[in-house]
Amino acid sequence: MEYQSFTLQWHITHRCNLRCRHCYQDDYTAFESRADMERVLDQFSALLDAYQSHGHLNVTGGEPLTHPDLFWLLRQARERGLTTGVLTNGTLLGVREAKLLRACGVSYVQISLDGCEKTHEQIRGKGSFQRAVSGVHALKSQGLFTSISFTAQKNNRRELRRLARVCGDLGVDKLWFDRVVIPADEDSEGLSLSASEYRRLCNTAAALNRRGKVFCGRALQFLPCQNKQVYRCAAGGDLLVVLANGDVMPCRRLPLVIGNVKETDLLTLHRDSPLMRTLRETPVPQACAACQYAGCCRGGAKCIAFAREGRFDIADPDCPLLH
Repeated sequence: MEYQSFTLQWHITHRCNLRCRHCYQDDYTAFESRADMERVLDQFSALLDAYQSHGHLNVTGGEPLTHPDLFWLLRQARERGLTTGVLTNGTLLGVREAKLLRACGVSYVQISLDGCEKTHEQIRGKGSFQRAVSGVHALKSQGLFTSISFTAQKNNRRELRRLARVCGDLGVDKLWFDRVVIPADEDSEGLSLSASEYRRLCNTAAALNRRGKVFCGRALQFLPCQNKQVYRCAAGGDLLVVLANGDVMPCRRLPLVIGNVKETDLLTLHRDSPLMRTLRETPVPQACAACQYAGCCRGGAKCIAFAREGRFDIADPDCPLLH
């Protein structure tokens, strides 16, 4: 098996200075030591050698800037020939941190903004918006590629157009969005979008995409964009996630642990895990068989299907072509 490129999303810490309403974390204590980091880097390098693949490392948390060895890790990754990105809430980013990120050669930094100030702070806490915007300014002052991630949910679904204007004013390089993923039996606040709400959001994004305002490269977003980008879920394929306690998952939003790097190496877990094999070999859902996008989309986002129905071998329940 070969992959042209392979991505490791590494949650180097579960520590975070915010408590966002839709957060996946239920533990805010674990973090990787340097010895743990070296182990994971060695394992990732071995996986890339086996698959003859280029490697990309996305470093996140928790909040990665709370980890004292973040910049050390980024330098180590660069020395191994990996490209890197950092996913952050942006609130701890100043010019000093931006300069260090630039010196480490990161390809991009992603900051989360979940709407304009009032809405964002309802989700992420008072003062978090202006601190994140300050982080954007710091990144742009150092010429770093800056991406904004918008997590769409019930209480911010109408904010995308306004946020696109804000991002334009800030000089952001890329704005993209995705749906909040919460298991149906845990969504006590009703944050998940309905299929019709997601369809309307995708239509709004498509209009903004045609003006170069929003990147529509995620599940089902390509449909109103006239097939410019066709998404295919990477779970089971060229993606692995490592958590700060060493647990390994096929995707952070698909909450299924396949093992732990302290017990089994990444290559073995990716290649031999029954769950990973099932994810790779799962056929196109029957409901999608006649769709013109079936061969590339292959059913949409497995994490959404799993959150709603407890299984990932069915079509993304938000797909407008099914309704």
